[in-house]
Amino acid sequence: MEDKKTFSRSNLISAAIGVVIMGVLYSLQDHSFVWLILCGCLALGIMIVYILSLTLWKSTQAIEADICKRLDKEGYRYEKNEGTLYVNKNNSRFQIQLADSYNRRIKHLYVFYKFRDDDFGKVNMDGWSRAANAININNTDTVFVALEDHLCCCYQTSIGNSKDFMNEFGRAYQAIGEAMEDYGKLIPYLERDYPSHKENKTGIGFKQSEV
Repeated sequence: MEDKKTFSRSNLISAAIGVVIMGVLYSLQDHSFVWLILCGCLALGIMIVYILSLTLWKSTQAIEADICKRLDKEGYRYEKNEGTLYVNKNNSRFQIQLADSYNRRIKHLYVFYKFRDDDFGKVNMDGWSRAANAININNTDTVFVALEDHLCCCYQTSIGNSKDFMNEFGRAYQAIGEAMEDYGKLIPYLERDYPSHKENKTGIGFKQSEV
């Protein structure tokens, strides 16, 4: 896909240069500067289309590269791990994912905060499901889910460039933080009402007799 894009852009540049050269040669023979101006305008139009193709129709990989440059500029710590971008803020680590949309200029942005703390094993899955429902009702900008071995809070939006990303990442950090505050308030009640423990049906050191 990238090779095809590079090939088409090279064709645009070559066409623009060719138009200018032909215009110059024709104007020298016919002494028609009007023709030269028309050719120049055509070449300029081709170059404008080329520039717009670079700025408005960037791939997710190109926008992610721009995001990394802006993160560097603003002093954020980040890393790429197995092709996935992770951004750190205030000792919290967020997973970043971009996806294409129906509009080539707009990309879907997903900001994930995944975690598992010491309280995870103290609450059964029914309790975690009820907690997720309560958190989602109070925090409509995020989606909180309980998975088999960890918890996840996700913020979803759309962006067009790296500047949009920085603005939305700030909103994601705030929205996820508010959801996590609700999570912290629910933990004591979850441990009390939905404890995760298995009753020991056999005495220690003794085999339970069958009736």
